[in-house]
Amino acid sequence: MLQTQPVVHEFDQISVPTVLMIGQRDRTAPGRHLAPEAVAPTLGNYPVLGRKTAARIPGAELIEFDGLGHLPQIEDFERFASALR
Repeated sequence: MLQTQPVVHEFDQISVPTVLMIGQRDRTAPGRHLAPEAVAPTLGNYPVLGRKTAARIPGAELIEFDGLGHLPQIEDFERFASALR
C-alpha cells in the first residue's frame, strides 16, 4: 500500500532509526476490488512491499514474521514483543 502513496518518493529522506515489522501472510489491500483485474492479484504482497520499502529507507531494519498476517502484535504477541524489545 505504501508503495502506491505519494510519500514513497520521500522514503530516502527518512533520517531517524526505522524498523518495519511485517507479517508475511499479510495481503491487505483496501480497494483491491476496484483495481483492474490484471493488477488486483499483485496488490497487498507485503513480503515484496516490505523489502522494497526497507531498501528505500536508509539503514532501515526489516523484521519479517513468518506465518503471521496483518496484525502480528495480536496474532502472536510474544513474538512481536520479543522483536520489539
